[in-house]
Amino acid sequence: MIRNEDRPEAKFQRLRLKSQQVLLLVALDEHRNLHRAAAVIHTTQPAATASLQQLEERLAVKLFDRQPRGMEPTVFGEALIRYARSVLYDFEHVIDEIDALASGASGLLRIGSVMGAVPILLTNALNDFHATNPNVQLSLNVETSDLLIPALIRGELDIVLGRLPDDFQGNNLQIDPIEGEPMCIVGRTGHPMMRKRRMPLSALIQCRWILHPDGSPMRRRIDQAFQVAGVVGIPNIFETSSILATTSMLAKTDALSVLPEDVARHYAGAGMLGIFPVTLPIAMAKLGLITRSDRGISPALSAFMDVLNKAAKLPSK
Repeated sequence: MIRNEDRPEAKFQRLRLKSQQVLLLVALDEHRNLHRAAAVIHTTQPAATASLQQLEERLAVKLFDRQPRGMEPTVFGEALIRYARSVLYDFEHVIDEIDALASGASGLLRIGSVMGAVPILLTNALNDFHATNPNVQLSLNVETSDLLIPALIRGELDIVLGRLPDDFQGNNLQIDPIEGEPMCIVGRTGHPMMRKRRMPLSALIQCRWILHPDGSPMRRRIDQAFQVAGVVGIPNIFETSSILATTSMLAKTDALSVLPEDVARHYAGAGMLGIFPVTLPIAMAKLGLITRSDRGISPALSAFMDVLNKAAKLPSK
């Protein structure tokens, strides 16, 4: 038997979070000052104070600690702020989707992807999806996984084609893995060290390297590959996650970089880069089709996942 206090409607009545309170929680988290937060949401400080006190009394917990330097959320406040942000993002998304539907589209889909999946896997999937779903509005954000996954959790994206960081701990994520691909060392076409048929990785270490930022999933994988090959302590590294910056700098210098094989072959086929005859001992970390398990799947997302599953040779769900 379900107790009255355990019923969903009873919990909803306990919270009764108003839109102004949602905005106040997010503004307090950003500004840590009640006066500034009230100004941001266009209300008075007394009204904001009363609204916050009402929430704390209803939940019977303290949401913020008042300190000399500002207001710090308690563990209860942090939990509520996290859900307040999720509510805001969800409402922004549904407004965008309604606008898209009203303009004649049949849905809205926000995709996040790491660079390595773009040239072949994602491009093929997007082309196939558009052929059968021409009226779905699509947006694509290409970034590193450590930025994409938090955006997915916040509700800014509907699906991520990416890699989980080694130290990532997150709930409410559905992850369908895809096998990793080899990594390639690349440089400009005509690079003087590319004339040799085979060479040890150690012969290239004194070159300048353009690599993903330290701590990113791709950089960690590259560091692991170098370590397994017996190479540590590269002395000259320029860090960027931008493929445009990487390819531009490689084209004009003798610097080297490491790219997923699909990306490397894409640029090599266009005559923009050359691939060194060096075999790295570790492949890229497995990709994953990552979605939030605590959110419903729209028809557009379901159709896109089917296409992406087929492109990646995964069983369709």
